[in-house]
Parts: sequence; structure tokens; C-alpha cells
Amino acid sequence: MVRAASRARSPWAYFAVLFGLAVPIWLLSRFVGVIGTLKIPVTDLLLAFTPLLAGAILVWRAEGAKGLATFLGRAVDMRTLVGTRWVLAVLLLAPLIYVLTGAALRLAGHGGSAAPDLLRLPLLALIMFVLAIGEEAGWTGYLTDPLQARFGALGASLIIALPWWLGHLPSILQIGGGASDLAWWLPGAVALRILITWLYNNTGRCVAAAVVFHTVLNVGRWVSYPTVGTHYDPAYQATGYAIASLLAVVVVLVWGPRTLTR
Repeated sequence: MVRAASRARSPWAYFAVLFGLAVPIWLLSRFVGVIGTLKIPVTDLLLAFTPLLAGAILVWRAEGAKGLATFLGRAVDMRTLVGTRWVLAVLLLAPLIYVLTGAALRLAGHGGSAAPDLLRLPLLALIMFVLAIGEEAGWTGYLTDPLQARFGALGASLIIALPWWLGHLPSILQIGGGASDLAWWLPGAVALRILITWLYNNTGRCVAAAVVFHTVLNVGRWVSYPTVGTHYDPAYQATGYAIASLLAVVVVLVWGPRTLTR
């Protein structure tokens, strides 16, 4: 019943509501700054919850309180994830990307090392977990299934990647990113969205799997990437996205574009 309700949802209504929620926050972004060494623009704290809020509004209207409770609960229900071997992929895929990124840049002779305040790590992980719920409850929990039903897993990933990319552009500019950062984020968004859909489908459509991966991805960047002021080293960003793209290509070729599962 949950899957049938998910597949019947309207992606286009979702995008309309999401756009209406996000535009005022985008306009506000030029007037506020970045949260210190965490490198999180203030408006990101609001924008991260617009995917969840858009989904919640539409689920409440169509499915009532019971449907809303199910929709929200899927983002934090870890039971399916814990009971599958795919939990290792969810936890280790992002660290693999960062290890390969660091190794590739060292081989290329590019210097730099991260200097995170590890005392802040538990707080950062909690913040990133809550923000990941705000994003993935909408992108994965509401939007992925109806798009997969129409366009397949790869098609759904490509469609979601575009607004995901656009939604982060004000943030990238706020922390000092330039045109190359905006450009590299596009293949990065596509690749990471393919990987998220892959993990979601192979964990029995577990939204919490997407939340955990998203959390580890964001925390790992903070721990692994050197910074220039409030901005991450562009070489690390570009290399990380390139490696994620290669992994996404492997996933599509091995698991197949229709479902990204065997």
C-alpha cells in the first residue's frame, strides 16, 4: 500500500510547491552569511527542509494524518537498513570517495590537508543528520518512486539531480565558490543522486539509507577537504565529483539503468 501510494504521487505538483517554498529563501540568501567554520550558509538550514515540507504538504492533502505519519517515519526508520548487508555500502561509500580523492591528489602532487575541529564533530554529525532528513524525506521519500515508475531509476535520478543542483547554487556562491565550482557540482549532483537511488532501491526502498549516506557524505567532506577561507579546495571538490561520477557509471553499467538493482 505504501508503494502504491508513493507511485501515485505527482512529481510536478511537488516541484511547484517546492519552488514556491524555496524562492523566498533564495532571495534571502544574499542578506545572510555563513555559520563559521562549519561552512554552512544560514539559509541552508531553511532550504534543507523545503523538500520535506513540500512532500508533507502534498501527503497531508492526499493521504491525511496516517499517510503523513508514514511519510515522516520512513526517513528515520532504520530497521530495514540494519537488517541488510547493504548497510556497509551506505556507511562506507562516501568515505571511499574521499579516500580515493585524497590519494589521487597526492599522486598528482597537489598539497593541502583538512584541519577540522574534531570536538565539533558530534554536533556537526547531528546537524547534518537532521538536514539530511529534511532533504531526503522529500527527494527520496516522496519523489523517487513516482519518477521511477515513469522514467526508471536512472531517469528519476537525472530529473531529481537538476533541482538539487540548482538549489545549492546560492550556497556555493555564499561560501566563496566560483563558476568552476558551480559547473563541477552538476555532474557531482547527477552522480551522487544515482548512488543515492542505487542505495535506496537495494535496501528495500529504505529512505533512512539515503539519509545516512547523505549525512556521512556531508560530514566526510568537512573532515577530508582542505579549505580556502570558507570554501573547500576546488581541486578536492572537482576530483571528488569526478570519482563519484566514475562510480555512478559503474553502478549503471553493472546494475542496469531501469532499476539499478540486479
